[in-house]
Amino acid sequence: MNHAFGWKILLLAAGASLLLSGCDLSDKIEANDRADNETIVKIEDDKDVVAPVAQLPEAVVAKRDEILEMLQSGSIRTMVRFVDKEPNFRSNFGGRSHYEHWYLMKRAGLDPMEKTIRIFQEPYGVKDFGAEKYYIWPELATRTSEDLDFSRLTFKERATLQELIGDAGIERLRKGESYPGFRTAIREDGRWVYLLQDN
Repeated sequence: MNHAFGWKILLLAAGASLLLSGCDLSDKIEANDRADNETIVKIEDDKDVVAPVAQLPEAVVAKRDEILEMLQSGSIRTMVRFVDKEPNFRSNFGGRSHYEHWYLMKRAGLDPMEKTIRIFQEPYGVKDFGAEKYYIWPELATRTSEDLDFSRLTFKERATLQELIGDAGIERLRKGESYPGFRTAIREDGRWVYLLQDN
């Protein structure tokens, strides 16, 4: 082997070693470790930034999984029996029984079980009321009508909003109403609080 070439390789290797020893990769490693605890949020200048998301408490995870398992039955009566065990659970604003409300909804082509499974596939948001904290699906339901203006949303959020509430729901948001689509909340202690949709 050419001695000059050998020296060049040794010098390059030594330089690379010095360069790497001067690099602190801990920030990169910590960033990767944080990835599961972070989400992309939208800010007004249309750039995506990373912000921390509250972890789901074990009681909330357990209740969500229990709800999803129950929903696999496809039975409104099973769903009613399930929520009857939840203190002060709310399914509607009209004073109808859970069964009547969900039965009429299903007859109208809006299956409450399918809709609930669908919203649990979305990211969740958190509302802190001081004495108690609610974990709410979808996260879009925690935003104001002003924050749900299309000019403030990412392309993906616009598509999701369109899918979840349709043109009629978007028009209601434009009029200043709150999020009108299916949304559900589980309290931090694992109590299922509501499954609502505005009429």
